[in-house]
Amino acid sequence: MQKTTIAGHSLHSILMAAPAVLIPFGFILDALHSATGDEDYAKASYLSMAGGIAGGLAASVAGAVDYAAEKPQGDTKQEGQLHAALTGAALLAGAANLILRREGRHDSGGSLALSAIAAAGTLASSWFGMRMSGSDHAQVGMGAENAQQDVRIDHTALDVEQYVAAGPSTTLHPPQ
Repeated sequence: MQKTTIAGHSLHSILMAAPAVLIPFGFILDALHSATGDEDYAKASYLSMAGGIAGGLAASVAGAVDYAAEKPQGDTKQEGQLHAALTGAALLAGAANLILRREGRHDSGGSLALSAIAAAGTLASSWFGMRMSGSDHAQVGMGAENAQQDVRIDHTALDVEQYVAAGPSTTLHPPQ
């Protein structure tokens, strides 16, 4: 099964970081605008949401390629469909929010509500994608049967003596 990768890392996992961070951050900025009335928060929220949606669209393309490479049977396809539906709903709510803002209606409660819906959908989709990957790190699109095993090294058992110089210690002084 061929996945889109860059340097051995899933392209979908790399790209999904932008919407996973920028869309919820846009909601936080909207909440700050609502609380303070400072227009700079509204402008920053708009830019954060726009960046998150652009990143979400790019991640969706990479995710669709990975989804198409999945085997037709199994739970991964169904879980991928739910993940895609959550992502799509979040991106639509964010896009609707941007359209409202372009028409100058960012002061309405609807804009804050759409930000909250987009953030909740993005976080739920991100969580579900991580759950679907079967790991603590982003290997979205990799079912548990395909996930690589983590290699753990017990650093406490290393012989530290080999790194410590034997004999009297010397003190280094900076040049004067």
